[in-house]
Amino acid sequence: MAFLVHRWLGIALALLMAVWTLSGIVMMYVSYPETTAAERAAGLDALDLSQCCAAAGLPEGPLERVSVEMLLGQPVLRVMTEAGPVTLGLRDGAPLAVGENEARQVAATHYRNTTGHDAAVAIEPVDVDQWTLQLRRYAPLYKASMGDAAGSELYVSGLTGEIVQDTTRRERFWNWLGAVPHWLYFTALRKDGALWSEVVIYASQLGTCLTLTGIYIGLRMFRRGPRWTPLRGIAMWHHWTGLVFGLVTLTWVFSGFASMQPWGWLEGEGAGQEIEAMAGRAIEPRDVVDFAAALAAHPQSGVVSAELAMQQGRPWAIVAGRDGARIRASLPNLADAAPDDAGLAALSRAARPGAEPVSQGLITEGDAYHYSHHSTPAVLPAWRAIWADAGAPRLYLDPRTGEPVGFVDAGSRGFRWWHSALHRLDFAPLRDRPLWDAVMLALLAGVAVLSLLGVWMGIRRLRRNERV
Repeated sequence: MAFLVHRWLGIALALLMAVWTLSGIVMMYVSYPETTAAERAAGLDALDLSQCCAAAGLPEGPLERVSVEMLLGQPVLRVMTEAGPVTLGLRDGAPLAVGENEARQVAATHYRNTTGHDAAVAIEPVDVDQWTLQLRRYAPLYKASMGDAAGSELYVSGLTGEIVQDTTRRERFWNWLGAVPHWLYFTALRKDGALWSEVVIYASQLGTCLTLTGIYIGLRMFRRGPRWTPLRGIAMWHHWTGLVFGLVTLTWVFSGFASMQPWGWLEGEGAGQEIEAMAGRAIEPRDVVDFAAALAAHPQSGVVSAELAMQQGRPWAIVAGRDGARIRASLPNLADAAPDDAGLAALSRAARPGAEPVSQGLITEGDAYHYSHHSTPAVLPAWRAIWADAGAPRLYLDPRTGEPVGFVDAGSRGFRWWHSALHRLDFAPLRDRPLWDAVMLALLAGVAVLSLLGVWMGIRRLRRNERV
C-alpha cells in the first residue's frame, strides 16, 4: 500500500516539490517586494508646520495611531481608527482627496527624495495585481511607472496618499522564479485568501505524506541486493538521494505546512493586551491638538515624520528622520527623552500588571527569539523582559523610544521552532553567512535532484501506462 501511495503522490506532487525547492534557492537572495518604514521615511519631505495647525475634523471613537507627515506640499495628520485610516490636512482640517494627479505628485516626490533625480511618471489606477495582493485595504491604488533604467514602479494609496509598495524590474523577474511559485502566490488564486490557504495547506500535507512514505520505502529497501539496493538506473539514484536527503525534505515540507498556522495551530495571541496596558489610556482628541501645536511651535531639523505615542498614560512624540532613525521626544517642548533603564523597566511592568518579570535588561546581541536573519534585521540593542507565566512570554522594547519591537508567547514560540528553525535552518551556529549559504545550497540541491528524479520516474510510469 505504501508503495502505491508514494508512487501516485509522486506523480502528482514531485514537480511541485521540485519547484518549491528551486524557488527556495532564489528566495535566499531575493525577497518578496516590500516597502519598509525606513524606505517610506526616505521618500518623505522634511516636516514644515509653518502654516499649521487645524487639528479639526477628527473622527469619533478611539484613535489607535496618530502621526504627522508632509503630503503634496502640506502637513497632514494620519489617524488610524477601528474603521480604517483617515488623512486630514493640517492647514484646514479637511480630508485629503488623492486622485491620479495627486498620486503622480506623491510618486515623483518620493522618487526625487530617494534617488536625487526627477522622473517622468506614468500613472494608472489598479484594482489589484501581483504585487499588491495584501494591500487591498489601501484601495484605490495607483501604480506609478518611473521610466528609469531599473524599471521602478511605486504604488500610491488613494485612501491615504502613502507609498505602500515599490518594485523594480529585477525584483519582479526573480520573484516570478522565487516567492510567487514558492508560495503559490498567483494573483488568480491569492485573490481568494481562504481558497489559497486551503490549497497550500493540503498541498503541503500531501507533500509530507509523500515524503514519509518515501522514507519508509527507502529504509525497507535499504541493504537489499548486491549494491544495498535492488533498484537500477534512475530508480537507484532516487533511492540513494532519498536516503540521504529524505529527512531534510520532510522537515522542509512539514515546516512549510506549519507556516500556514493551519486551523489555529501555532497562532499566538499577540501583544495587543500588553500594548494597551503600556499605553495606560487611549489617545484623545485633545492629545492630538496639543501634539500638532507642539510640532508647530518647535520645528525639528531633519524630521520627516512624528508619531503620537501614549506610554503609561502620558503622551510622547516619536520623531523619525529620513534615515529611518526614531527617537522619543517629550511634549510639549520636543526635547530628546530616550527612556532610561528605570523607565524601560516600568514600561515592562506596566505591560503585564500584577506579573513581575523574572528577568529584564538590555541585550546587545540577538537571542533565540529576537535576532537578525539576513533580510530581516532586528532592533538591537533591545530591552528584554521575561515572565514565568504559562507560555513564558517575552517582550522586547526599543530602548530609544520605548516602543515594543517583539513579543513571544506560546504560539509564536512554537512557530519560531516548527517553522523558522526547520524551514530556514534558523539556528545560531548556522545563521552566519557564508556558512548558511553553503549548507542551504547543498541541501537544496540534493532535495532538488531527489524531486526531479521523482518527476522523471513519474513521467516514465505514465508513458508506460499509456502504452498498455
